[in-house]
Amino acid sequence: MSSIIKVDTIQEKTSANGVSIDGLKIKDVTSGSVMSKPILQIVTGTTTTDTGAIATTSFSNGNTGLTADITPSSTSSKIMVFVFQTLNAERSGGGDMEGYVNIMRDSTQLGQWWYKASTGLVQPQIQTLAHIDSPSSTSSITYKTQIRGSTTENSGRVRANQQVTGTESPSSIHLIEIAG
Repeated sequence: MSSIIKVDTIQEKTSANGVSIDGLKIKDVTSGSVMSKPILQIVTGTTTTDTGAIATTSFSNGNTGLTADITPSSTSSKIMVFVFQTLNAERSGGGDMEGYVNIMRDSTQLGQWWYKASTGLVQPQIQTLAHIDSPSSTSSITYKTQIRGSTTENSGRVRANQQVTGTESPSSIHLIEIAG
């Protein structure tokens, strides 16, 4: 059997300490509590700089040019990382080509995703990546992407931020700090 309590107001017994219900602390949302500001900051980085064709099977530091810096306000904060990046993988023969993209926090790899193109395809595609990070830091952190190909055989190569006019499809990285 369940019970329901209906009230119009719950008043705290001790001023400014909030009310706890089953471990959840509820506090006046105008006082700057975690509940009043679950999203603490949003930082965005963009680029339209075409990397050109890169023949590599190894990730290299900052080879896409897509970066953003954030300084978390608390060591308990989470950082939601969203990436929208124009990517291309191509080769002249020998089957399909796979490209790989990863998200880095400074020098730590957070995850790796792959994308695929058919032989000879040069049409760029937008890849969407998402990751939730727990950096446990209040120092400035740089998030970035890197790319590599599965092979360099048959002119296998990858490319980021490919542009025709230089203004379409900017790649972007969004960092959202969430209170922990």
